[in-house]
Parts: sequence; structure tokens; C-alpha cells
Amino acid sequence: MTLLSTGTSEPACTERDPLALAAVWPAMAASRKRPSVFLTPEWLAVARAHDPHASLTLAMGDAPTGIIAASRAADGTIRFGGGDLTDEHDVLAPEGSERRVAEGFARWLAANARRVELEFVPEDVPTLDIVAATLGAAGFAVERARQVAAPRLPLPADFEAYVQGLGKKERHELRRKMRRLEGAGAARFRFATDAERPAVLDRFFALHRLSRGGKADFMSDANERFFRDVADALAPLGRLRLGVVSLDGVDVAVLFAFAYAGTLALYNAAYDPGLASLSIGIASHAWAIRAAIAEGGFHTYDLLRGDEPYKYDLGATDLWLERLVAKARA
Repeated sequence: MTLLSTGTSEPACTERDPLALAAVWPAMAASRKRPSVFLTPEWLAVARAHDPHASLTLAMGDAPTGIIAASRAADGTIRFGGGDLTDEHDVLAPEGSERRVAEGFARWLAANARRVELEFVPEDVPTLDIVAATLGAAGFAVERARQVAAPRLPLPADFEAYVQGLGKKERHELRRKMRRLEGAGAARFRFATDAERPAVLDRFFALHRLSRGGKADFMSDANERFFRDVADALAPLGRLRLGVVSLDGVDVAVLFAFAYAGTLALYNAAYDPGLASLSIGIASHAWAIRAAIAEGGFHTYDLLRGDEPYKYDLGATDLWLERLVAKARA
């Protein structure tokens, strides 16, 4: 266990066995100002199992006031844990404790790291401000920049209010595209049941591999195993949502999404490329939004990383994720 003497009354940030934190981690994740499924222990257990870097778990104090899921690469670089397939990274702290936990993590990095690479951190949290200032004062060369947008949109009380909230052009286009798909045959949207999950997952992977270019290449055997492991871990908790569009009884689109703390987060999607002329992608999202509003309990539709135009056509606005790289000066 690494212990950093801080010279303050603040609890030290120390290395811990994640199993020793199992009793407090889920509640701490839920008490974050903006809870994220990507900071839950269930997600991270899967993501870390697929991350080639060694897992490193830190906590603030014996009765922890914060948790940091990190990793250590073979060259000693410290990153957040979970790898590139984790869409959002940050320290884990209950609302009101974010700065203290980020400060503890920053002090630990200054004392224990030679190179730091923190990616996909929301710019509206204080973590990178604090880490950059602390490491800079400790003599590190620090570079920081916006990395990628993660658009999201609020969900109103009913679907018509959502549509009316779009710009005139976007509203007209969305209605037109939904009508066109509905007019192509017997079209419907559903969230798959637990019993349907195995078959729907198989269809999701099959549709991915029918795609062209990078989308087809993305779904390697290794990434398929990752998606299946995520589904197995999150479905029993009610956090996996597979949105399915069927046309004349055939499943032609599958949305792989997560439901957590009032947010429906679209992680990945696959469509029948032969139906591209029907704008099946954006229509699928519109139906998922309608279904989420009808179900109730959701306040946000999160389209996660990437600035694809359709996200803004749906009315999403950007949350930016940032990247920090710091190196100790020789």
C-alpha cells in the first residue's frame, strides 16, 4: 500500500483492494452530482478485465470519502481505469466532495507518478483543473485540451413537447423520417425482454458485421466478447436496454443502451445498411426517446462520445470531454 503524507488534515489517498470497497462503491457512484454508469463497480469490473493495463484502485481515507479507479501501464503511465471503451472517466466522489477527492488524487500522482494520461474527463468537473495545477507546481510538464464532444439532450414530460422543442427544420425532418419508416411496412419499436436478450444480441452483432467500413471493423471478436460481458453484468441490474426496431417482423436495428440514474445512454447501435434510404438510424433514436419518455423516470438521453450530425438533429448539445498528459521533468 502506498501512503502519501500530505502535511494536511485531509485523509491520504492510498492503494486499496477493490473488494474492500464493495460495500460503499455502488452508493458512492449513485451519489455523484451527475451519476454515470461508467463509474459504477459493475461496469468497471468488466472494463478493467478487458483493459491490458494493470488495475490500480485508490481511496481517500479508511472509511473512504472518494474512490479512483485507475490503471498503471507497463511504462508506469497512470491512467483512469477501464480503457478506451469506457466513455467517461473521473474520480468518484459524492456531490460536494469532488474537489477534496481530486486534490487527494492529484497529491498522490505528484508523489507516485512520472507520467500521467487522463482521458475523457468531463470539462464541467474540477478534476483536471486541480490535477493540472498540482502537477504543474510539482514540476511536471502539463498539456491539456478538449478531446471529444459527448452530446446529450433533456427529456421533457411528453414526446410532442420534445419534438416542439426542436428547431423548425429539425422538427420537420424528424417527423418526415419517422413517417417514411412507418410507411415502409409494419414498423415498431420495443425494448427487448430478458428472454429476448440472447437473440437480440446475436442480431446486434450480425447487423454490425453487415455494415461497411469502420463500423464493421470495430466489431472484432474481442469487442464482441466485451459487449457480451457488459450485457451479462448489467442486465441483471436492470441497466441494459436493447432498443429494437422491427420492420414486417424482422429486427432491422438494435440500440445498445444503458439505463442508470435517470439517464438513457446510447452506447452503440447497428442497423440494416440496406435500409439506409429510410433514415433508420435517426428514426430509431426518435422512437427510443419516445419510449423512454413514455416509460417515465428518465430526464436525459445521452448520445455519448462523438459529434455525428444526427445527434444535433435530435436536439442534443455538447458536453465536452478533456484530456490531460503530464510528464515529470528530468
